[in-house]
Amino acid sequence: MLDLQLTSPRSCYEPFQPPAPQEPEEQALEGFRPALKRQQKQSPTPLEHFELRLDDFVVYLDTERYPCEMRCLHQVHTKRGLGTFFFDGTLSNKGQGKTFVKRVPIRTVPIGHYGLQYHDVGDQIWLQSASCEGSDLFYKLGRPAKEYRRFLEQFVWVAGLAKHFVDFLVFMEQNQTRVTIRHFRNAFKDWLLAVHHEAPALAHWLAQHPSDDFRTSIVANIAFLYNEYKGVVRDGKAGYHDIWAEVWDFTKYPNHSTGSENSPTIVTDYVYRLFSHLPFGERLQSFPLSLKAAKLRDGITLQNGLELGCAPHGPASSSVGGSPPDLAFIVKPGDTISTRRDDQNSGSAWERECSNGFSDVDRWFALVQRVCERGDGGEYFEVLWYYRPLDTLCGLMKYPWNNELFLSDHCSCSEENKIQDYEVLGIHRVQFGGDSSTALEFFCRQMYLSKERKWVSLRDSDLSCPHISPPLQDPVSSRYRLGDTFLVHVDQASSTSEPCEVVDLYTQSGIICLCFRRLLRRQAIDAVAFASPCNELVYSSEFIECTTDRIVGKCHVRFFQHGANIPVPYNRDGVGSLFYITHHVSPDGSCVPLLAFPQSLRQGFDPEAAIPKLRGLDLFCGGGNLGRGLEEGCAITMSWANDHNCRAIHTYMANCRHPNLLSPFLGSIDDLHRKAFGGYFSKSVPMIGRVDFISGGSPCPGFSVLTNDRTTDEQRKNQSLVAAFASCVDLYRPKYGLLENVPGIVQNRANRDQDVFSQFMCAIVGLGYQAQMFYLDASSCGSAQRRSRVFISFAAPKYELPNKPEQTHSHPPGTKHTRLGKLPNGDALAERDFLKATPFPFVTARQVTSGLPSIYNGQTDTCIAFPDHRLPTGHTNHLKARIQLIPNRPWGMSLLKASQEVLTPAESSVFETKRRETSKAARSSPLERWSSAYGRLYPEQLFATVTTSQKLGDRKNGRQLHWHENRGLTVMEARRAQGFLDDEVILGTPTEQYKIVGNSVAREAAIALGLSIREAWAQSCVDIGDAEATASLSKSLERRPLQRRGVGKASRGNTVITSSPMADEPSRRPVIPQNRRRLTSFRKTRHI
Repeated sequence: MLDLQLTSPRSCYEPFQPPAPQEPEEQALEGFRPALKRQQKQSPTPLEHFELRLDDFVVYLDTERYPCEMRCLHQVHTKRGLGTFFFDGTLSNKGQGKTFVKRVPIRTVPIGHYGLQYHDVGDQIWLQSASCEGSDLFYKLGRPAKEYRRFLEQFVWVAGLAKHFVDFLVFMEQNQTRVTIRHFRNAFKDWLLAVHHEAPALAHWLAQHPSDDFRTSIVANIAFLYNEYKGVVRDGKAGYHDIWAEVWDFTKYPNHSTGSENSPTIVTDYVYRLFSHLPFGERLQSFPLSLKAAKLRDGITLQNGLELGCAPHGPASSSVGGSPPDLAFIVKPGDTISTRRDDQNSGSAWERECSNGFSDVDRWFALVQRVCERGDGGEYFEVLWYYRPLDTLCGLMKYPWNNELFLSDHCSCSEENKIQDYEVLGIHRVQFGGDSSTALEFFCRQMYLSKERKWVSLRDSDLSCPHISPPLQDPVSSRYRLGDTFLVHVDQASSTSEPCEVVDLYTQSGIICLCFRRLLRRQAIDAVAFASPCNELVYSSEFIECTTDRIVGKCHVRFFQHGANIPVPYNRDGVGSLFYITHHVSPDGSCVPLLAFPQSLRQGFDPEAAIPKLRGLDLFCGGGNLGRGLEEGCAITMSWANDHNCRAIHTYMANCRHPNLLSPFLGSIDDLHRKAFGGYFSKSVPMIGRVDFISGGSPCPGFSVLTNDRTTDEQRKNQSLVAAFASCVDLYRPKYGLLENVPGIVQNRANRDQDVFSQFMCAIVGLGYQAQMFYLDASSCGSAQRRSRVFISFAAPKYELPNKPEQTHSHPPGTKHTRLGKLPNGDALAERDFLKATPFPFVTARQVTSGLPSIYNGQTDTCIAFPDHRLPTGHTNHLKARIQLIPNRPWGMSLLKASQEVLTPAESSVFETKRRETSKAARSSPLERWSSAYGRLYPEQLFATVTTSQKLGDRKNGRQLHWHENRGLTVMEARRAQGFLDDEVILGTPTEQYKIVGNSVAREAAIALGLSIREAWAQSCVDIGDAEATASLSKSLERRPLQRRGVGKASRGNTVITSSPMADEPSRRPVIPQNRRRLTSFRKTRHI
């Protein structure tokens, strides 16, 4: 076991007793030359080469950073910056003249047995030293030293891969077929079996690779494979096959980049006017639309019911003075009235604040619902409050239309102090369903749901308070239907909710009760299926009765035949609250396959049904984890993708199931905008009107707390790309969209007048979009890392706005209550949800990495079964010494804890580094309070956030050491933490791969969001699960005109105008209200 974990050859230690007399290489060769000459003379035919046998050998580097460090042979000439490789070993000629040589430089590593007649490379592997270069003398590999055995085993398999890879490419070229990376998904394995049949050598080689998909193995060893192919194929046709452009030099897709990283951010005029006052404003450049682009945009704008106006304008009249006559007798239900805002001395939680370019903050507006008489003969009013942009998520930022009101769900019914007749400032004319071009004083086209912090399109029913005009439909019968499935908190002593089917509903003593059929977890009741997925259920005959307060949320359950391949997204361990059933409980209590599916249960959607898909544009797409996750929600097909990183774009396309249906644009979003704004549309630059959905995770370092200085030019550029995303939405006017970024995009207390998130909301809502912000933990969706993120989801007025994905996985113990941002009433913009019960516990680091083999310190840099199970960067000798000083028990030790508890002063000195006193970041010590530098992961907790690079000494995010092995995280472990599937390909070097992984959105969160979008899209399409209902989407998506009940109104199409004969008369200064009237809405935090 000691030999298995040695990092250096035994020959590098003292004392060392060589297995044979030791001589310099040249002296040893002099002793072998007479025998070699005799072999030449005795041979009946001229020998092509001479060989000596090399036994007890080791191969290693010997540099300052990697002194005497053993390495695999396929790293020779393939790893940059490593320099010369050496070998030590015993040379012999047919067992004679054994001589030990040391520190012999390696020049080449020839491999034989290429050709279909050979089943493997066998023993046909040689080394040629630098002194033998150009000669015909080679050293044939024999028995390795014990400590080098694990390195040689890995290399022999990779050498076999090279042999089969080259044979495959040569064969396909002879058959005039250009090989792509997709051939290695299944075709390569099928070809091997067809050529070599059941050869034992091939079977042994294949047995070491459990998957039929060899793409990740090809990518992990592409440099070695390229060198071997060039060495075997000498006719200059190395570029014949497409695979080299796809995964080697990344030239498959043309690079459209025209500027530098410091080039301005191209935005529309509308976006420029809104964002130019921000700190990154000088980076923005307003770019005009061509006539072609403008015409197309106007057409899709009208089609999707969005804002046509482009130029923000001044405020509506804002008079609060004057001496009006008495107005009480003219105020009627349906009128829009204004009143002075609550005075600060009234105890109101609403702070008086002014937003950018807007000062009309001393009036509050309300829609009168009922006129009530006071005892003294006067009147007071029950109202629905209007909100101004300042009162919403838009905050202090610049909103484009100062004459827009948002009708809220905030009513006065529960408020003690009502608006009195003497407090009315005036009656105002409002165009409902209009836009900024209205000729009236105000327009109102959206409702702002104050509790949920979201905007939705105004409907007829929104104009009436539900307390005064109750809905006609019974809310209970609409919420709970027989056959629906819900998550029920069955055992209230547990933190786990269980999926159940509604089988009966009744009222008892005025309380609504439900009877549920329990759908049991198969792994809990089937002894032979204890390893079944956590979301596989068993149909049972157990029933429970409970009240509605035990219902935690909805879930989706679908039946599948036993043995069937469970499709995405039902095969993702319950992400999105999706479950499936293949068995039922028999009368004898055993689990048996279902022969017929019960008809009572309303099944979840069919992911394989042919439905109309939203055509997506994936901006800042990276490796595609967000895009593919959204697609797996079954409502979106990504048709275009954009990123400036060539390896990321090629990674995206390498994993695309139908690459001919997706057109990537390799270049910055500014390059894409220049072409699209100018009307230069192409296959990779979509035409305006074709894009239904836009998603993107704009670069987060500009807002991340992990970035030490967010004021640099680079970070200002990153911040400005939020404006670029807004410009893309302004240009294409899609049906749906989604933006992702870190929580730091929201300003909590300071600098609220520089809040990029709120400014983006201003821009999106100003275009007429419905919008909502999600604060989402990836761990709550099933990811093995918390990875808290802000998502902004928006939808055009004619379509349903997606809901926030429900939490499906519990929070780890010790999770803190988190609030983001601040509204004028003191509430947070968003808060972390805490459900009393979830269907699944959080996923731990140990669980998500189960099945990965131990790689000790990762020095072999090769894992046959999991090719990406390798370190993103080499661990230098100094770094290894530091890691070894961090104990692996108790779990979660770090440099800070170790220094406080176990390290001696001499050991602590190993971590000392020279720091420049001029740098604030450099002066930060890894031993600062709360430092996580050189921290080991807790195996039963979440991963630390996976970032773009592994910095083990980072005091902010240094908890990236394996909990047991002396190394950092591997690319494979980071992939699993981010939700990448094992068979997905990530291109580039390990360092580049890790960056692509770290830049990604967690897959589980992406799927949950995709399912939320699918549900909204399905509602918009009436019933997307019904094939007949999808026949004519245009009819199902027609919007009914707004028709408001009430008095004193005029109607034009979908426009409703409330008017008053006194609207233009001077107003009497009302009494300043002394009592608090407009209360804050209750807080959003959920403790369900």
